[in-house]
Amino acid sequence: MRPRDRSHPLQEGNTGPYDHALAARRRPSPQDTGHFRLTVDNADAQANPDVRLQGWRLTGFRLVSATKHYTTTYGDRTLRNGSTYDQIHIRIGLERSALTVFWKLTIPLYLAVLIAVATFLVSSRHEELETTARLEGIHNRLGVLGGGLFVVVLNLQQANDVVTSTTGLTLIDWLHIVTLVFLLLAVAGTVLAWRWTSQGGSVTQAERVSHRGAWYGLAAYVVACAALVLLAAFD
Repeated sequence: MRPRDRSHPLQEGNTGPYDHALAARRRPSPQDTGHFRLTVDNADAQANPDVRLQGWRLTGFRLVSATKHYTTTYGDRTLRNGSTYDQIHIRIGLERSALTVFWKLTIPLYLAVLIAVATFLVSSRHEELETTARLEGIHNRLGVLGGGLFVVVLNLQQANDVVTSTTGLTLIDWLHIVTLVFLLLAVAGTVLAWRWTSQGGSVTQAERVSHRGAWYGLAAYVVACAALVLLAAFD
């Protein structure tokens, strides 16, 4: 059995507003290098302009030559120590032309963060609330944050089904990680506030610190997400 053509699945890179992907195909020569040689001519090589992928735009087309040695001679008794075949690798660069997929995968993250921040700002420290009501608000906040964590984890699983990458973490992955860190820090802050008040600390002071922490955390989250998107743009 001689070497066969092989196509590699679409491999996406930093999936986000600046998605790029690589589609590859390997074309082996029909005979070993002693009888048949393959060479490339990138000067005249180009993709068929009539072939278009919905949602993607062609950014590059390149042919790469290589050789592959096999330990078998494929039944050719004139060869010794295996056989060597030329190969042509066809590499096609693609870039996503629509942002629909990106927004579908990231909007749940932003909503989870905004709802989490809102739980810290619902009750004002200037309002005259009983201690039990403030403590109940802290408990309810934990429930909302737990639901937000569940949404982010579920959304990450769906994103992995839509987006594939063999180059490591994608932009979508990093945005999910930053969101998870934000929500986990919010949970930690809520638990610390609850312990502080349960040990006799001032509930009003705990809420004051929580309010400031929510605004600072939101600002840091926005900066982190913007930095990730900018880094992806220049990747």
